Amino acid sequence: MSLRHETIATLAPRLASGELSAEALLDECFAAIAADDDELHAMLALDPRARAQARACDAEAQTGWVRGPLHGVPIVVKDNIDVEGLPSTSGCRALAGAMPRRDAAQVARLKTAGAVILGKTNLSEFSFEIRSRSSLGGDVRNPFARHATAGGSSGGTAVAVAMGFAVAGLGSDTGGSIRVPAAYCGLVGLRPTHGLLDVAGLAPLAPSTDTITPMARSVADVALLFCLMGGVAEKSGVEGLRVGVLRQAFGAHAQIVAACERAGMILGAAGVEIVDPVVLPETALPIGRPHIVDAEFADAFDTYLAGNFHPGTAPADLTAILASDAYLLDYRHDLHRRLARRGEGSAAILAYHAELRAVLDGLMDELRLDALLHPTSMVLPETLDNPKGGWAPELAACSGWPALSVLAGVSVNGQPIGVELLGRAGAEGLLLSLGATIEQGVGRRCIPA
Repeated sequence: MSLRHETIATLAPRLASGELSAEALLDECFAAIAADDDELHAMLALDPRARAQARACDAEAQTGWVRGPLHGVPIVVKDNIDVEGLPSTSGCRALAGAMPRRDAAQVARLKTAGAVILGKTNLSEFSFEIRSRSSLGGDVRNPFARHATAGGSSGGTAVAVAMGFAVAGLGSDTGGSIRVPAAYCGLVGLRPTHGLLDVAGLAPLAPSTDTITPMARSVADVALLFCLMGGVAEKSGVEGLRVGVLRQAFGAHAQIVAACERAGMILGAAGVEIVDPVVLPETALPIGRPHIVDAEFADAFDTYLAGNFHPGTAPADLTAILASDAYLLDYRHDLHRRLARRGEGSAAILAYHAELRAVLDGLMDELRLDALLHPTSMVLPETLDNPKGGWAPELAACSGWPALSVLAGVSVNGQPIGVELLGRAGAEGLLLSLGATIEQGVGRRCIPA
């Protein structure tokens, strides 16, 4: 068995019945990490307790007792989400020994459902960018184009899931951080409605837009994880839904345009009414505007440092991190700037978010739309630096609405292409149903060689 081909749906029944050993599955994950991660840099830490957890799952399965839908399933966690007993580093060398007091709420939920936490994944340091580069782990490389970034900031989680280091993973999404790497690595990533899922134990970037998010190899797996995390995904049929095509977010990459058009055709063939194009006013777009991260990060992260960790294991504040030089020096300017701008302009930025949400609501009402469709990224990654992916992922971040990225096609050089679906608050079930329709129509998974 190659883990790159498996999903929770295919593995969970076999693990629960005892047909498949959780420990043997874990060994395959460890073997995959040993074979490829020296080059890909997806993992920051392995949990030494994982084997004991897997053995306990095997023993329980032999007696007929199953912990839950994830019994024995190996899961990875982005290293800005707390796992008790492992450091929560945000990719920063200054936080290499920072020991959280407890599991993040969502980690605890997945453990209760039977998941085996395999380890922590690399990320963009402090989750600042849509590449994944950190002072602890270096650059996370794309398994489909190893000269290029895997996207960010949840790039390590994406690579780990794509490469069979684990079956699924947790990440976070503030401005595109789960959806962009999911698109670049051929996976499914869901950003839930802001505030819907508990984010306790997440290192903050901007609390007004932060979310904890699931990533997996299929829409069904993401739907399961979302429900286990506290969400509800009820919508199933898509016939009669109306989806607007946001062509002004498409960009000029012909293969990305073609993949998104094909996704629209798949939905149309399933009975979805496609409205093409729909247009947002240029004055409402999230282009060239102050970002909420600049206003909220410093205060939120200092509060997190002060209260989240066992005493003496973490720096006192961001000023101490700056003084240590034990961080990615690319971010010296950003850290100084964000410290100097604590809270500055936050009211105006949040007022714009409300304005954008009203504009989106008006568009959906006027055209009777259930969702919008656009590329997750208007480019494919070509280097290890930040790709110029466009403004579209910020629509979900600024509005607080949910968004789903799902595979729409593959470029001529074998890189995955993602399409994003955006819906109103609470529309996760509807988006997952649309995504499943696209997934079925595309008919292939994108698996690294």
